[in-house]
Amino acid sequence: MITYTAHERDSEAQNIAARAEAILFVKEGFAWLALFFPLLWLIYHRMWIVLTGFVAILVLLEAGVVYLGLEDDVAVISTIALSGVFALQANDLRRWSLARKGYQLVELVNGRDRGECEQKFFTRWLASRGAQAEVAPKAVKRANPASATPDKSPSGGEEIIGLFPEPGK
Repeated sequence: MITYTAHERDSEAQNIAARAEAILFVKEGFAWLALFFPLLWLIYHRMWIVLTGFVAILVLLEAGVVYLGLEDDVAVISTIALSGVFALQANDLRRWSLARKGYQLVELVNGRDRGECEQKFFTRWLASRGAQAEVAPKAVKRANPASATPDKSPSGGEEIIGLFPEPGK
């Protein structure tokens, strides 16, 4: 089971679809991309304060290795260790950054994957707001094109889907 936290910005928007689009999901646990590409991960998530702190710690770590006259292997091992510790805390730091930007923790959701977690969350979220009836007809209308009457082709049969508008050509 995977756990995600759902975060919603303090918004007074009445449009339920706009509010749903603004909800962010953050995975609980280890961030593999943050282990291998910590700087890119921080830039992608726009976590500027954490990026500044990470770079400062990295520079201090490297300066300490040079000042103490340690081997280059120690610098590599310490950088890898710093990336490992960061990857353990990366998603928690992301939640902290979201809180600073005005997002609030809405709910914890468990599931097999992110899609299942999002589905569970939105099912409960829409039901709690009484918006299920508002959103469902639009989704059914888009998802059920068979209810529309088919157009007739010039030969009198039903419409042909594809590159050729008439049968036999």
